[in-house]
Amino acid sequence: MSADDEHKAIAKRYVDVVWNDGDVDAMDDVLTDQQVYHDPTGSGEEPLSEFESFVSNYHETFPDLHFEVERYLREADYVAFWGRITGTHEGPFMGIEPTGESVEIMGIHVVRISDGKIAERWANVDLFGLLQQIGYDPLA
Repeated sequence: MSADDEHKAIAKRYVDVVWNDGDVDAMDDVLTDQQVYHDPTGSGEEPLSEFESFVSNYHETFPDLHFEVERYLREADYVAFWGRITGTHEGPFMGIEPTGESVEIMGIHVVRISDGKIAERWANVDLFGLLQQIGYDPLA
């Protein structure tokens, strides 16, 4: 397998294990014990246990959460990928009680791979669109 294919396979496993399966027990096979995380609100170091809790909360809120990746691109130790994220709002989310509404948003991610695991993550998802789809208008 080429380095390009290996890096893309690691990113795909990350999507499958973390987002599609929500398998916190298998996350230590995919992510380093400590990662650097970046999103539009900031960045910092995040222990795996904290990320596992974050992922568990998302899967409790959206039990059928699914990330359908449209494309993976690799450059050096980085893999970028994007696609549609779907789910049903069945648990509290940011203080909003469950609505049963289906959501579909776009997500863009970049990961840096070190020694076969995800060591750094960037994420940008349409949180505003998600909130609107569950009936909350942040601008109101």
